[in-house]
Amino acid sequence: MIIKSFDGTEIYYKIERKSRPFLVFLHGWAGNWKNWKKEIDFFRKKGFSVLTLDLRGHGKSDKPEEKEKYGFESFAKDLNEIVKKENIDDFVLIGHSMGGMISLVYYKMFPEKVNALVLCDTTYKNVLEHKKIRVLWPFVKHVLDFILKNTKVNKENFSHLDDLDLTNYKNKLDYFLFYKGLYNTPLKSVFACLETMVNYDVKDILEKINIPVLIIEGSKDTIMPELESREMYKKIKGSEINFIPNGKHCVNIQNPDEVDNLILKFLDKYI
Repeated sequence: MIIKSFDGTEIYYKIERKSRPFLVFLHGWAGNWKNWKKEIDFFRKKGFSVLTLDLRGHGKSDKPEEKEKYGFESFAKDLNEIVKKENIDDFVLIGHSMGGMISLVYYKMFPEKVNALVLCDTTYKNVLEHKKIRVLWPFVKHVLDFILKNTKVNKENFSHLDDLDLTNYKNKLDYFLFYKGLYNTPLKSVFACLETMVNYDVKDILEKINIPVLIIEGSKDTIMPELESREMYKKIKGSEINFIPNGKHCVNIQNPDEVDNLILKFLDKYI
């Protein structure tokens, strides 16, 4: 389905209503809704209602030209337009990587809508905080500014793409999955999201979260380090944290069975 969002951007989403409450899945950077395909199938069979979407700049959704349209508040508003249209009053919000970052922004903006949060391989601050590349950021930012100002989104090739199914590559490394996703995501969208992630900081909201929160982290995630998950766990009162042994960054693709079981156990406890 397609919805025209608050600023005219068209957002593609999928919805299926069942007897149990809604689970909303948000994919990560350079991904699409199929990154959660295995989990969606699992929970649909368990009777949960499910909603997922291609974030703006990704998959079958529009790819805006203006970098200002890639702020995470815009992503959160897109989701809110969908839940309003579908008359969904409350739900569990499940986000991987950048999708987890957007989930925290959504909770900050619309806390009354979210019953629980599942944050998977994500962070609450600048994604380069613990990276050596941080010292090169002034140079990187100069390159990004050039790309964002000069790279046009080719509407014929990138406007509404078929969603790439990365679950077919579950045994591949994280960086392979990311590079594969780049085939389906225009560079302007990729780099606009990166700039947003580098300027990201929602530390102020963590101690205010008063709903159940599950944090899932791959024990060998080299993209979002374990340290950041532990920091979130300490700051969010009553949260739970689980590490998937030998899991890397894309545990929702590489370890779907473990992720399914952790989320189901969490839901059975609180929902």
